[in-house]
Amino acid sequence: MFMANDENGLQVMALNAVKNERYFCPVCDTPVILKAGSVKVPHFSHHHILQCSRYLYKRESLLHLKLKHDLYLKLKKRYDTAMEYYLESIEQIPDILIEHSLALEIQLSRISPELILSRTSGYRKLGIRVIWLLDEKEIKQEGVLVSLSHFQLSAMSEDTIYTVDTEKLIITAWHIGHTAGLNRFTFKKEQVVPDDLLTFQTKESWAETYRLSEAAVKRLIRREKSGKSVLNPTLTYMYQLGLTAGTLPDFLYFTSFDERYILNSPIEWKLYIYYHLTNSTFDREQFSNFIKLRTLSDIPDKNTIIKKLLAFYLKVFRISKDIA
Repeated sequence: MFMANDENGLQVMALNAVKNERYFCPVCDTPVILKAGSVKVPHFSHHHILQCSRYLYKRESLLHLKLKHDLYLKLKKRYDTAMEYYLESIEQIPDILIEHSLALEIQLSRISPELILSRTSGYRKLGIRVIWLLDEKEIKQEGVLVSLSHFQLSAMSEDTIYTVDTEKLIITAWHIGHTAGLNRFTFKKEQVVPDDLLTFQTKESWAETYRLSEAAVKRLIRREKSGKSVLNPTLTYMYQLGLTAGTLPDFLYFTSFDERYILNSPIEWKLYIYYHLTNSTFDREQFSNFIKLRTLSDIPDKNTIIKKLLAFYLKVFRISKDIA
């Protein structure tokens, strides 16, 4: 941490702290140690993290500390900016708080999507937006697609994932579009000047549909086969319908924007509907149970997603050149 209280209760930055003086955690009021000297960025540290009664401060790498410090110095020139400001009502401490309306959280290591959502929800209760800054080196581009982990997706806000180049301090906004299955998505990206983070708004628009390539569909089917499970829905429905990778109906190649919200593959959920409609066994409630949602902060409610998926299916089914 960069901030601590002195013996008079006044907040002191580590940069201005004096060795051999006593300093205390602003949250749990236990003594903290000033670490300076050979460390590039002076900071305070608990003797043991568990001494903090609310366990709010995580162990931060020196790189994390440096990024937080450098961003703070840039932002405070333009905005009312606080570093490690304790929000008592939600018991959270953003790395940086800008104008009490935007929280920046630098997250270079993976944590659970559930923790990301929990902390995001806490900020939103106070009307505070949050941007999670992830390590750009961890983002994997595959040609026109980007491959994202569940952790990275959980940090998405307003269809955008933010990363930081830890060496150049360059922030990039990755606008995430249609799914291509296997956690791969279309994307557009742009650089964001730190000074513009407070007012930055996503402006990207996406087509209603996206057509998967034959290679992408074959890749999805290979992945299903690699699981070697006799209960695999995709392979089961293909077998029951007499379909192979080379004879799939054209409508199965189209994806909608709303499919980004579900874990089911782009062809799995459509095959489910196709099979059950063909056999007059389709049940909306059972279909809803079949659909598995991602762990995302901006996700619509499940009923809305189900309605949009069904409407999209009917649309692409009607326009498919394989359907009479």
